[in-house]
Amino acid sequence: SSDRHSTSGGGQHQSGERGGYRGEGRGGYRGGYRGGGGRRGRGGRGRHHPYRRDDYGGGRHSGRGRHNDRDDRDGGGGGGYRGGRGGYRGGRGGGGYHGNGGGYRGGRGGGDRGPRQPANRFSTETKSIDPQYAMMKQLTAMVAKMGDLGGAADVAATTDIGEGDGMLRPVVKAIGTNVSDLVEVLCGPNNAALFLKFGSDEPSNNEANENEKEGNDDSMNNEEAAAEELAKKNENKINASEQAGGLSTLLLSCAYGLPLQTPSYAALTLGVDVKAPKETHAGFAKRCIELGMRIFGRDLDLALECAVTNGDGTSHNATNGISGDSATHGLSEEEQVAILKQREDQRCFAEQFGGSGNGSQIDAYCRVKLLLRYFAHLATIGVVSLEEQGEMSLVGMLETLVEAASRAAHHASEGGGRDEKSRALLRASQLLASLVLSTIPYLLNMPEMGNARNRLAEMVDALENNVVGLSSSYSSEYDPGSGPASILLKGELDDAPVGTMDDDDDDEEEEDDDDDDDDEQPAPCADTLQDLLRTVRKLISAHNDSPSTITRFALLDDVPWMALTTDGPAPMEGGMEMEGTIEKVPMSYEGEPLMLDLIGGDEHRCRSIPYLMSIENYTGTEGETVQLRCHSLDGIIYGRLSIFDAPPNPDDYDDEEDAKKTNPNLESYVKTFSLVDRFFLSDAVRDVLTCHRPMVSDAGAERNTAKEVAEQIWDVSHLFKPPVAAAAVEGEDSNNLEASKGIEYGIIETLLSLIVQCTPPGSSMPSSSPTNSHLYLSRVLLELTKLKPSLIPQAIVLATSDMFQDFLPSFTPTARENLAKWLGFHLVNTEYQWPKAYWDHWAPYAGAGAAGKRSSRGEFIQMALNNMAILSSDGAVAVVKECLPAGSALVQTVFLNGHPDKEKEEEVSSTEKDLINRLWNTSEDPDTIRQFIISDELSESHTAATGITENADNSMTHRSVWWRARLATRALFHPILREKLRTARVTENAWKLQSKSAAADDGGGDDDNANNEGMDDDNNEEDETEDLLADVLDAISRFKPVLLAALARDADAYDSIASGKVDDDALLLAGEESILQEVGNIVPKWDLIMGSALMECLMRNGIVSGLAVARWALTEHGDESMSEGGGEGGVIHTDWWKYVSLAILHTLRKSCSQFELSKTDLGGGIGMIIDDGNTDNEDPAETAALRLDEALKSTVPILKYVTERACQGLAACAEEKKIPLSGADLVEGMKCLLRAVLFHFNSIVLTSSSGGGAGILTAANVQKGFASMDADGEKLALVCQAAIGSCKGEQGKRLLQSLSLSLEKML
Repeated sequence: SSDRHSTSGGGQHQSGERGGYRGEGRGGYRGGYRGGGGRRGRGGRGRHHPYRRDDYGGGRHSGRGRHNDRDDRDGGGGGGYRGGRGGYRGGRGGGGYHGNGGGYRGGRGGGDRGPRQPANRFSTETKSIDPQYAMMKQLTAMVAKMGDLGGAADVAATTDIGEGDGMLRPVVKAIGTNVSDLVEVLCGPNNAALFLKFGSDEPSNNEANENEKEGNDDSMNNEEAAAEELAKKNENKINASEQAGGLSTLLLSCAYGLPLQTPSYAALTLGVDVKAPKETHAGFAKRCIELGMRIFGRDLDLALECAVTNGDGTSHNATNGISGDSATHGLSEEEQVAILKQREDQRCFAEQFGGSGNGSQIDAYCRVKLLLRYFAHLATIGVVSLEEQGEMSLVGMLETLVEAASRAAHHASEGGGRDEKSRALLRASQLLASLVLSTIPYLLNMPEMGNARNRLAEMVDALENNVVGLSSSYSSEYDPGSGPASILLKGELDDAPVGTMDDDDDDEEEEDDDDDDDDEQPAPCADTLQDLLRTVRKLISAHNDSPSTITRFALLDDVPWMALTTDGPAPMEGGMEMEGTIEKVPMSYEGEPLMLDLIGGDEHRCRSIPYLMSIENYTGTEGETVQLRCHSLDGIIYGRLSIFDAPPNPDDYDDEEDAKKTNPNLESYVKTFSLVDRFFLSDAVRDVLTCHRPMVSDAGAERNTAKEVAEQIWDVSHLFKPPVAAAAVEGEDSNNLEASKGIEYGIIETLLSLIVQCTPPGSSMPSSSPTNSHLYLSRVLLELTKLKPSLIPQAIVLATSDMFQDFLPSFTPTARENLAKWLGFHLVNTEYQWPKAYWDHWAPYAGAGAAGKRSSRGEFIQMALNNMAILSSDGAVAVVKECLPAGSALVQTVFLNGHPDKEKEEEVSSTEKDLINRLWNTSEDPDTIRQFIISDELSESHTAATGITENADNSMTHRSVWWRARLATRALFHPILREKLRTARVTENAWKLQSKSAAADDGGGDDDNANNEGMDDDNNEEDETEDLLADVLDAISRFKPVLLAALARDADAYDSIASGKVDDDALLLAGEESILQEVGNIVPKWDLIMGSALMECLMRNGIVSGLAVARWALTEHGDESMSEGGGEGGVIHTDWWKYVSLAILHTLRKSCSQFELSKTDLGGGIGMIIDDGNTDNEDPAETAALRLDEALKSTVPILKYVTERACQGLAACAEEKKIPLSGADLVEGMKCLLRAVLFHFNSIVLTSSSGGGAGILTAANVQKGFASMDADGEKLALVCQAAIGSCKGEQGKRLLQSLSLSLEKML
């Protein structure tokens, strides 16, 4: 079938299962998953691919025609890339371009129809589809898939496409052929007018109304003049998309939205510009550049969060005059539908501005980054001026960005970095540095650079000296220990030993001494910006060498435009053109290099860069002022974590090498992927995660899924060239090495490094960025596992094992929690597929932590297993039966450790049993129970049953003081305790049954019938409530008077016997803490969902205050081992800051709600009926300032207490060598809490739409408010410095110093 002259469908070049370029089989465009046949072959049936759209029918030019003269018209019945059935030029099976079957306009061309919708047999209406809209949808699909790496790789693997001139990889050659075919279609004589249309066909408003305006000017009144002025302003807005044309707009949207396909769109720009009809559609590249620069300026302002304040005091985001983004307010229903349809590919408002509010900023940054990459490719082609046009050349524009970054950094350093303006400028300088450094590698492969290379090197030097490098005093957010968002601690945790490790302990202490010296310096590469600088510096230092000699990352030097050809000159003889074959020559750009105009004159495409170039002396138009509010770089700069680096310890080298020899893929990754390769690999994965993340438009249209994101990530494997011989793995021929062998380890390394730095679940605030969503990343990794089941699972196991052994003792508590919760999620969704040997190996660590002293590895195992139990419908029983090995000690240490004895259930007093019965069984009236709880009868029965515990120092925090409140709390929360005991019994029975079954399988003859019966009894034990948590929450609201009465009665009793005056507020706090202590004893510590729900309900009902929750979280947190006094010295839980964050959130909501009520309440509760006439005259700024003041007054006491209490705990740390786990919990918890506090103020106080409107106050106002109440970072840092003098150990001093630095950075 490989005969090119086969008459029944043989391939011209190659045939096979999937078909060749023009052969039989499954075709594709040529090949791949698009079905169809070849040029003269029989069309094959297209195979569905889960990512690629179904509207790609058969292969290009497919059909069933025989090999004769009539069938040379390239017709086809199999359909092609341009329709569901039929080729685009006719032939048997479905017509031609204008025929009935297939093609762009054919009636039966599949196009983008999608699945058939259900019919309505009772409706007489017919649904019509706009042909132009359908055509643009099909064109969008074509252009978006043109450079798809997966499809091109399939074609390259199944088709003999040749190596061309040796400069193109097979996959790039396939993409270049795709571009060439698409250019031929777009620029054809019959298609150019349709696809290359640009500009507006309608006359402008000025032309249409010119005659009408004449003679009427004198009669216009003031209102008409104002309306006319507004109309003129609207007319000055530029509809950039309309001017550039649909194809240019589509091409640009793909160029800045598909990070792995940028070279293909540079090639398409060149091809269309050269092939377009010169008389009617010349200047395509220029239109693309004009539109690109307008988008570039707009998005750069959005990325820097540039706000413009008009002369009248109103503030708005800077725009560059591009219309088409206005709201739908005031439009007709049809117009609104049309606008929503146009925006169906745009993220909805909630995704852009909800959550942490930086979704639009991150998207804008990615668009600017990819547009610069697109311009760099065009400069390589010669379309864009590299350096000839001064500031309007690409190098000149990059120099402008570098200068702006340097000035912003200098101005920020002059301000000391203490105010929000200085911090915003510092972040802006780092963002600009990231953009420039990301672009430079794509310019270093040009054949003739002239002086450009030296200028690029000078840019790197300037950024290193002023913005990013050590000499610039750059402080990474991810510096171990001191960084506000650090992943690693500045040292190792003081874990509980496992077994006898006396000799090893001595060695570890010696290593710690060496590490202590190293810890004085920050990590050289803690974040991706530092890694980027190091990578670019290495590429620049290669002098005349191209990047291809240093890195295998092929996107830097892929040139698909080299596959484009055009007709050469006609053969000449005697000055006359001769008839004959015209040779094809490589396509090249024939015009003058285009300039990059960032400002655009009066358009003001970009406001931020002119502002940064003259910060102090900037003068805007018409009294405008500019401010940069770059509040965060989350999702732009990430922490760096290298999991698979070569081990630094030579003693471990042999063992590590033996392990790698059994895993050739891991060995290949470690030896053939350099640090430069790994950076570009991780950067590409992060770009895919950002650009392809799932979205929902305002119209409700959904785009992308986690499965599609996983497929796009795997396409990164096609971006690497085979390793050179010098880097080849020993014993293996480099020519036989796969280019992407071992790449799965780099992908897993990137994804896990992102997972550990996510905002942990349950923190009462969203992800720090849309990309850093724990659930999103976990789902993508799960889909990758399903996509490549033979590669990804093994990489996950090895990565997790390495992190468990090498990183967990150095991880921050949040990083450890994120990794544990991801592992639990992953195993639940992969049917608990995990090697048994790992559970056996991990069991002693969990046992060591359960023995008394804490262990980071043991807590990791406990969190992972508990998270599995939460996610499983059968709870811990499912984990015991399906996950853990039979008889595993982990069941005892994780699920049964601390399980109360059965006798404890019988220890409940008769009084408490009676109260439980009244609350839950008899449905007694709450007022009756309230009378009972405060009665003297209850007091006498309690005294007779238990006696009065001695309170020697008469402390108000003593347990005996609040016995009524504690009794009522235990009775109210009894169903939770009952369920906790039931779950423990069922889990224990399942564990015993599994152990006995395993013993029987090993040869034992035990009778299992009795065991099975007992197990059935436990499994059949049903809950007495349908929804336990919902019932308890309802009961709290119903029996609130009972708890409050018990508190008041206990407080009165203490006040009557206390000596001296009693502080009522302190007494009330002590009573509230006693309630929280009982709740903490009942609710499992690992069940944060239930704990948070109960705390929020108690605060909402006014039973406990936010300050009481904070005091409880930082004292005993429900630990039963507390002393009778119940005050100091308790165990601090890792999740303490989440409860404090919840308390501050509730307090803020309450204070803002009370503030709004105070504005309308006229006394007697009639404020909602009678309107206050003065509300219209209120100053919005003053109202917003008053709201902020009330919010600060309510939350600052909590923040101050938490800081003081944390410093006390750190000062009590006696460790000298290693970091105590409680100390790490306090320091890292304070960082997380401060981030949560700032988010709560932004989401509740600053963005409140009532009483002043949103956008009046900024983060700078919040910072000033903290400073006015002595709660800013500098004042809180003084508390840390004061506590250093009372430290008991060296580690306490270091932790306090680290906390002090973090407080100054964040507040």
